[in-house]
Amino acid sequence: MDKIILRALTKEDAKKSWLWRNYEEIRYFYSGHPFYVNQEKEEEWILNISKSDLPLVSFGIVEIETQTLIGMAFLKDVNLIHRRAEYAFFIGDESAKGKGHAKEVTKKIIYFAFSNLNINRLFLKVQEDNSKAIKLYESLSFKMEGLLRESVFKNGRYLNELVYSVLKSEYLDQNKL
Repeated sequence: MDKIILRALTKEDAKKSWLWRNYEEIRYFYSGHPFYVNQEKEEEWILNISKSDLPLVSFGIVEIETQTLIGMAFLKDVNLIHRRAEYAFFIGDESAKGKGHAKEVTKKIIYFAFSNLNINRLFLKVQEDNSKAIKLYESLSFKMEGLLRESVFKNGRYLNELVYSVLKSEYLDQNKL
């Protein structure tokens, strides 16, 4: 049974998302942007990304039970010639963590990418110290295909990122769309 839905982001969502993007854990594991974000900057960013569906597809993650926005998901650099896209997401609402929403949103994004956009390769980058995310991705047929050495600078040190991907054919072999 579904616990979340995906929907378009709205300007109103900035009231929550700007707080989340200032949380230390999200800034550390998700955001490549090292600066704190104010509400005005967040509103402007949401308005800008909502004007187009490509090459960035953005989603609000809404918990069905509470009807509240709990996070955001993205397909970045969608390339319809080469049929590839990069996936990223975060759950910002602390009360929504640990309920299986991360797995469900990832499944929904995989479905959307492969079924609606006819993407062939969905990939992501994850810091090597994010063991929870790595476990999630591997459970959903993502395979590690590379290491980006010291590719991010966080808290005064360089960290490696792992590149994971799943191909449409691999996912179909393991799962039903």
